[in-house]
Amino acid sequence: MKVTEIITERLKSFGLDVAFEEASDCTRRGDVYSDGGRTYFAVPYGGEAYAFSIDGDGDTARVAAALARECAVAELAKSGAVDPVRAFLSGDGDTAAVGVRVGKFDYYVFALYGENGATAVRDYISAMSGADDLVADMSNGIIAFCKKVDNDSDYQSAGEFAVVLSENLAEEIKEKIRIGVGGVAHGTAELPRYYAYAKSALVRGAEFDPKSDIYSYKEYALIKTLSELSSKDMDKFVKTVLDKNYRAVLDDEELMTAADAFIKHSLNISEASRNMYVHRNTLIYRLDKIEKLTGLNIRNFNDAMTFRVACLIDKIMRG
Repeated sequence: MKVTEIITERLKSFGLDVAFEEASDCTRRGDVYSDGGRTYFAVPYGGEAYAFSIDGDGDTARVAAALARECAVAELAKSGAVDPVRAFLSGDGDTAAVGVRVGKFDYYVFALYGENGATAVRDYISAMSGADDLVADMSNGIIAFCKKVDNDSDYQSAGEFAVVLSENLAEEIKEKIRIGVGGVAHGTAELPRYYAYAKSALVRGAEFDPKSDIYSYKEYALIKTLSELSSKDMDKFVKTVLDKNYRAVLDDEELMTAADAFIKHSLNISEASRNMYVHRNTLIYRLDKIEKLTGLNIRNFNDAMTFRVACLIDKIMRG
């Protein structure tokens, strides 16, 4: 049975003379309004909105329409029409309803958001998913993606997979996609918790660092810890680990873009330069300049991590 038929049938059983509307402003406006002797309301479901109307256009009709909308949403959930994967990842369902194999399988867990809407992102993710992967429309245009980790996986971490996924999405659907990385869930029972991590990373990351497109929950746990330091201690750390000319790097968008790309691509010059569309010698020149101004050679892992933490603290201090 179609969603619209479920809603119409349920509301009519409650004595409401409700009609489905193929096209109505309320699906765009998302509110209750009256026009031509009828009152219209929209019922959200699965990233879409379905318009209905009841007879009457006074205050009583508008109240009835608002109550009908809430009733329809509740009935959809009760009838099982709501996507079971969405319900499970939101903490309102179980693995039996989802239909995945229960066991200690590992999953990379992500929350994705496309600036031009969820449909293209969902379609691409669904097309490239395996039989044991989970994909669902969540709230506010976010797509959940749980990728089962195979024993012969080419990826070392969820973050590495996210980088490749981001590049493929940008190439295929030609829009900026933001990805929250929840990490690795060890077993299906952990998927709701790690999806919550991924969503939190996505939301916080977009606020903290809008220029980036991949946000790790583990990094934002670090940011939360760093933000609890006093301003005096944060300032002291930055000035201790970076040479006095460090501001020339932190204020230089070109140098910071080079540093971010280099660190994101696991300190691999070839991968970073390819992703930046610059010659590797250009990237090397910029890394040398960063070392000269900060005293840190970020081609060295320890120096790269020190530089990254210093940059995070500087962003926190700048608000």
